[in-house]
Amino acid sequence: MKALFNPFRYIAGTKALVMGYLFIVASALMLYSGNLIQDSYIHIGMAEASFLEVLGAQTIWWIVPAVLLYLCGMALSKSKIRIIDILGTTAFAQIVLLLMIAPMLLPSVQQSTTELVAAMQSGTIPTTIPIPLTISGIWSTIGLILFYIWNYNAFSVSCNVRGWKAVALFITVQVAVTIVGTII
Repeated sequence: MKALFNPFRYIAGTKALVMGYLFIVASALMLYSGNLIQDSYIHIGMAEASFLEVLGAQTIWWIVPAVLLYLCGMALSKSKIRIIDILGTTAFAQIVLLLMIAPMLLPSVQQSTTELVAAMQSGTIPTTIPIPLTISGIWSTIGLILFYIWNYNAFSVSCNVRGWKAVALFITVQVAVTIVGTII
């Protein structure tokens, strides 16, 4: 069970970075195949984008928070920390995105999304949300929680930081990246 919530006690550095970037490429391929893009830190939307644009977005939404967490870790940690560890573990944590993206590619979810968007664009306010979207939303919420847990543990283990200061810095980075990403 510990490995499920904190695999970073077992994998870090270059190995985590290589495997993690493969997860990032895989998520970009999945998003591209469904005409989707991660258009902010925690939002995936529909878009007609090239594969390189989707991959670029995936890379940015991984590397910017990772570098900010590294800087916070340097300020907080008394240990010598390596950027390869924080980049590797946060890249490895991107595997959770694969689990969140997969349901979005199901035909029933895509059809329900298209119908819902069309209804809203025509000015109709739906009275119910289709079951496939509800299930996908619940699944994505669970995935998002796991995504934050894994990213915190990646930060905590890689930077050797714990306690309320580490949690506060982690939350600050997540909120800042989310807000700035939404604005951009």
